[in-house]
Amino acid sequence: MTVNLKRRNEIFAKYVELKDLQATADAMGLTRDHVRKMLKAAGVVTKAVSAAEAVPVDSLLPLTPPPAPEPVRLDLAEKHRFEQNEKALKRQLKDLTARLVAAEDHRASILGLSFEPVEPICKPWVFQQGERGRQAAILHLSDTHDGEVVNLEEMMGVNMFDRDIARKRFGRLFETASILTTSSWPRSDGAPFRIYLLLGGDLISGHGLHPELAETDYGTAYEQCKAASQNIASGALRWSLELKEHWGHDVEIIVIGVPGNHGRSTPGKPRAKLAALQSYDTLVFDFVEMSLKNYPNFKFYSTRAFDAYFDIVGWPTLLTHGDRMSAGGGTGFIGPAANIVKGHKKVMLTEAQQRRPVKFIFSGHFHTRLVTPWGFANGSLIGFSEFAKSIRADAEPASQNFVVLHERLGLLREQPIIVGRPEEGSIYSPTGGLILPSPDL
Repeated sequence: MTVNLKRRNEIFAKYVELKDLQATADAMGLTRDHVRKMLKAAGVVTKAVSAAEAVPVDSLLPLTPPPAPEPVRLDLAEKHRFEQNEKALKRQLKDLTARLVAAEDHRASILGLSFEPVEPICKPWVFQQGERGRQAAILHLSDTHDGEVVNLEEMMGVNMFDRDIARKRFGRLFETASILTTSSWPRSDGAPFRIYLLLGGDLISGHGLHPELAETDYGTAYEQCKAASQNIASGALRWSLELKEHWGHDVEIIVIGVPGNHGRSTPGKPRAKLAALQSYDTLVFDFVEMSLKNYPNFKFYSTRAFDAYFDIVGWPTLLTHGDRMSAGGGTGFIGPAANIVKGHKKVMLTEAQQRRPVKFIFSGHFHTRLVTPWGFANGSLIGFSEFAKSIRADAEPASQNFVVLHERLGLLREQPIIVGRPEEGSIYSPTGGLILPSPDL
């Protein structure tokens, strides 16, 4: 029981004077029970009911606080050891702080970017009733595999891919996206409220990821990063300028990136720890941000996780590469579509368990375009390759997804942007190699 020592001494003194519990309580303006407890805490009364049961007051000493303990005195040698240990710990702390600042200042001092990239967080959208409502256009860019080479002869004339074709397909992709948001966009709807450019991983082949890729890829991983970032930055800037020319003002472009599995810089299987920080896809994202940092209508959001969770005109959205959806297992004749459907459903459920509702998922990895009840799986810029052919996968042309979402109506439009040309493989020719009916019939 914690007691105010001064107050207890006052009660004790009054009790010594009056030698009666009730009289002491009346004089102090307290209850008899309170006086009894205070005196009991002081060792004066054990179960006092009346003054007759109290300990003789003549034998009690005034209450005084306990004496302060003697200060601990260290031996001279022991004191010296403590001081030296303290100085060593301070030097170590100072060194660690300097190293931390230098590491975190990498973006600002070398790349000239903001000190800490903002992470996209989904926030409730305040709906403003309007005549038509806001619309956002999304271009999903993933599995570009810049650096990989697909040989036309090995593919029996179906598809090919190399550095020059990659550059051309990037150009066609952004050119088509520009058309879909300018001349092919209903002028009565006004300009798109916002553009989302989603960089969904596997932007480069990743030199040396597999022994066969090391034999056929062009350039090192750093050269591939440079080429991919140039292609993305130049295409995005062209799109932005054409939007401004058509609509008469800048349209905000949000760029969000997550890492894939091909861009990892660590050997062996993909790692769970530091997945984004050890991926060349993150370096490509930084290069793109550095190239476009002087254009205020571009906003960049990177993430240290392998997923990004954000808001598109009120719809909670999740971007993931697709290799971490826990959708393995047999697929049978259905092919990658089975993994995609299982993966989207799994992601939806696990995110809900983490109190994050998800309406639309954007994923890649399987090089298979598919619309599920929970989102969109992306194709690839590289298209049908030797590996896909070796596992008897469906022959997918090179394509990327374009989606339009409305703040009130949800999905308005989804379509693939086919980026291949007939000279790059028969899969891009509508009638290539087909036996057709006579046009005279």
